[in-house]
Amino acid sequence: VSAVDPSALLRLDRALSQPDTAMVCVDLPDGGGGPTVMASAVEAGMAGPAAVEVRERAPSRAVRAASKVGRVLSLEPSNKSTEDLYAATGDEFAIQGLPHHELHQEFPMLCYCSPGGAQKPCRLRPEGHRGRLPFHRKFIWAWPVFGWYALKYLKVGYMHKFYMDDYPRASLGIIAFSSVLSVLVDALTDPAMAVWTDNLKSKYGRRKPFILASAFFAPLVFILGWTPFLVSPGLGASLWYGCLHIFAKLADMLFLIPHDAWGAQLTPIYKEKTSVFQMNSIIASLGVLFGMAVVPLIFVSDQCTSTPGDGCWELPLLASAFGGIFMVSCLLLVWYGKEPSIALESASPETQQRRTGFSQQDAIPVLISTFLNKPFRILLMTDVVKAVGQDLPFNVMPFVTSWVIGEKCFSSSTFFGVLVIANLLCGLMSVPVWTFLAAKTNKYIGYVTFNCCLAISSLLFWFIKYDEGDCTSSYTAIAFVCLFGIAWGGGFLLGSLLSDVMDYDQLLTGGQRREASYMMAVDFVPKFMNIPGECVPFLLMAYYSYTRPVPEEHRPSCSSDAFCNRYYSNETLGAKWCSDTMSCADFLDNGVSFVCNNALGECGLQQNDSVRMVLRICFSIIPFFCVLGGIVALCYYPKTARTEAMQEKLMTALSRLKRGEVVEDPWRPGNMIHPAAPPTPNAGTLAYFSPGELKASAIAPALADDVADTTALLRSPLAFALGFTLLMPAGAYIVALGWEDLSDDLGASVSPLGLMLLGIGLVGAWFNGVRTCAAWQLRRTQVTRAEVIARYTALCPFIGAPRL
Repeated sequence: VSAVDPSALLRLDRALSQPDTAMVCVDLPDGGGGPTVMASAVEAGMAGPAAVEVRERAPSRAVRAASKVGRVLSLEPSNKSTEDLYAATGDEFAIQGLPHHELHQEFPMLCYCSPGGAQKPCRLRPEGHRGRLPFHRKFIWAWPVFGWYALKYLKVGYMHKFYMDDYPRASLGIIAFSSVLSVLVDALTDPAMAVWTDNLKSKYGRRKPFILASAFFAPLVFILGWTPFLVSPGLGASLWYGCLHIFAKLADMLFLIPHDAWGAQLTPIYKEKTSVFQMNSIIASLGVLFGMAVVPLIFVSDQCTSTPGDGCWELPLLASAFGGIFMVSCLLLVWYGKEPSIALESASPETQQRRTGFSQQDAIPVLISTFLNKPFRILLMTDVVKAVGQDLPFNVMPFVTSWVIGEKCFSSSTFFGVLVIANLLCGLMSVPVWTFLAAKTNKYIGYVTFNCCLAISSLLFWFIKYDEGDCTSSYTAIAFVCLFGIAWGGGFLLGSLLSDVMDYDQLLTGGQRREASYMMAVDFVPKFMNIPGECVPFLLMAYYSYTRPVPEEHRPSCSSDAFCNRYYSNETLGAKWCSDTMSCADFLDNGVSFVCNNALGECGLQQNDSVRMVLRICFSIIPFFCVLGGIVALCYYPKTARTEAMQEKLMTALSRLKRGEVVEDPWRPGNMIHPAAPPTPNAGTLAYFSPGELKASAIAPALADDVADTTALLRSPLAFALGFTLLMPAGAYIVALGWEDLSDDLGASVSPLGLMLLGIGLVGAWFNGVRTCAAWQLRRTQVTRAEVIARYTALCPFIGAPRL
């Protein structure tokens, strides 16, 4: 054995059980542990004193140092190996119902090297990984997110301001309208993508084909988004933005859903899942840092933000560079990454059912069953509100630096980069702290603490005021953003908790893994909540008369605010100093004031109080209350699901269930889970209904020949379908009411709000309309009451109800 560890006695027992074994030599490189192993072996009756010879030797200083360096680089401070887990449980089939020597079939990215094994120890790990995830494999999985987040946050940080204040002169209303439309398109495609990648049968795996496609599609979309010079300014550029914004959402779906699902199945070890998502968070933060701050701060000038006369070539070049990095990293992941391959099989009865219209693998049944998982439902609620609380500040930060803080101490573009760098550097430095907290307590406590810190730091933003030139407000903003970054660094804990919840879902479903479906669901609902965050601030800014910057040629050098006010007050009739459509006097009538931007040495403007108040509320108050709601939801997370010990009990129960045993739910004591029964002929159609609807049909008096009464299955979906359908005309009317206003300079229109209502009606009508069709199908086929009971019984583990 290579060290005194929980698997030592197990290997010793196996060696002594061989009939031709004369003596077992126990080699302990760390010394001092031989007597412990000897005493334990003798006490357990494994061997007599003469049957075991112990050789102790101290490892060299270089070996000890290499081992420590390997652990640090691998982000494995206290991770168990799979060997340790098998030994600790005493179960030969502890993980996924497989013996340890076959575990590579389910987790091929783990490394099974060990000093006494068939695979020699890796460099810097003389004691071997023994079923852990090596650093380089975590890195090759996580590296594509660097390019992805660099592209995404280059867009988030600069594209809105570029399209609004530079030569595209896009409409705020059309930008808001396209934001809503893109989420609706995304909502209709995400479930299909999740089901597709979870059930893809390919010799290349379930995730690789989609990663390969995104390697070329995503860079193309983001690069074209920075090229509105291909169309005319105004309406043409607005529509160009809208189309490319929709394609960017599709690229998001194509890459993130299979990529995150792949990460959730890399390892079965509780703490190692934390290190996987920690690695992902670090690399994603680096992508945001370089895409939103460091590189733009060095290479991007006002050319692409507020000087319409000189074009824009810097940002398209940066998008091309980050796109190239993303493409290469995706190709490397496809080439070197490993995932369990699903063998091509003949069509099963379920596949035949799917061809006729309804299947348990369709989007609606998957959404229903994932939402029945209580721990996931609570995490989803926290993620929904966190999405607003964490993302909304980034959406409005470019405008906050320009109009709330001002440019008397720093230029807005420079200060925006400084804030992003401060936020992300503090976030990166805080990741080890959050990891330590989660390791010393548990992931749940770490995640609750993360949400509390995020709420407090969001509230602090309210105290940021306009900088009058002494830089006090600017430095205060940097300090508050650093605190926000420290809180933001713990966001990776959600992914680790979700990975545990997916293991729980595998237990509830009797062994089916649905990582992509869960990643889709955790991304699907927050996108709807992000609609207000992406469009309402811009609609309110347009409604309260947001004012575009003064053209560069009419920004004189200045030394005081009074000089700038006098200068613009003396504009001659028709001079068009401030705008082609409004005079400087009109600016003053809208509440705009002219100031001297000391950092630039030229005159500029300050938005009216209403616009600045909108920005402050969106930057602070709304995120605070959203995150606070998530903290309340976390109080209802099951207490039995919060520790590492309970996660290990879950793995043991799952292994026993796969061997055909009836097991107790470790996260819901007293709830017994039976192995999955074979699907009934109408199982796919019955999967479209909730447990309450199924129970109502099951307990209703049967019709002739035990045919189930499907009235209860039809009533609820039909009523909801009609209700959501009635929302659609109302939404369409609001869209039409504000349609002409979209073509105005700012686009202060109610059409995006109408589109939100129309979209909610459309998605709700689709969801319940398909369920209504499924109910009619069951009525035509005369489904038996026994089949309804069988489907309800399959869902009993999710709701903790007794079987009928």
